Amino acid sequence: MKQLVIVTLLMCILLIKNGFGQVNNSFGSLPPFTKWYQNPLGVSPIALHTGNGIILPAIAATAILIFTKKDNALTNRISYYDDFGVSYGYYADKTTVYQNNLGVLYQMRKYMSVGAEFSTVYVIDDKNNTWGLGLRPFVRFYPIHRENFKLFFQSGAGLILFADTYPKPSGFFGDNREGTRLNGSPKYGIGTEFLLSKHLSAQIGLWHVHFSNGNHPSADRNPGHDSNGFSIGLVYKPKGKY
Repeated sequence: MKQLVIVTLLMCILLIKNGFGQVNNSFGSLPPFTKWYQNPLGVSPIALHTGNGIILPAIAATAILIFTKKDNALTNRISYYDDFGVSYGYYADKTTVYQNNLGVLYQMRKYMSVGAEFSTVYVIDDKNNTWGLGLRPFVRFYPIHRENFKLFFQSGAGLILFADTYPKPSGFFGDNREGTRLNGSPKYGIGTEFLLSKHLSAQIGLWHVHFSNGNHPSADRNPGHDSNGFSIGLVYKPKGKY
């Protein structure tokens, strides 16, 4: 069954990427001025720093739900979390991004949850100083799921509205484009959850954060932002054991 799920995921990804022609770069290419360790899953055609950040996890989650059995032992599946994070831009103005995320998780399988988070974001550098509010759906997979410890991979993408246009022109390699107030907000990363009590767990994550408008209205208004950072927080499950 696991092999069937893997094959299905690969077929779906190939259909999405090749059948609909969304990627024109050769396999394995990264965004300009980016090292592999700065954006490890930014390599095409995966490119989780784009809209693929929600498209590919959604495909994977759908295949898992179709090809795996429902776990009737799962009860009280809803949990809530709050985390605070900081990430640091690695090109252009090297923006520092502060985030607070309020989220909800719904456990679909023992090793998979779907969720959404409401984000309050503050970005600051020599040219930018503004706040943003965003909403991001995501999928969280648990390669390791134990009573006292969980290891997860999470990926999602949503929208964020800044109080001012972001980013401002940086002049980086002659780039004088200015961003827009409304941007997409893909985010992916890995994290751990440590059980603290019957209903409460600590959460630590490492994240890649991206803001851009996806060339809407045009590439001339889409300088974009990329950063890497971490977050710490708490996960609360009000009913049943965590």
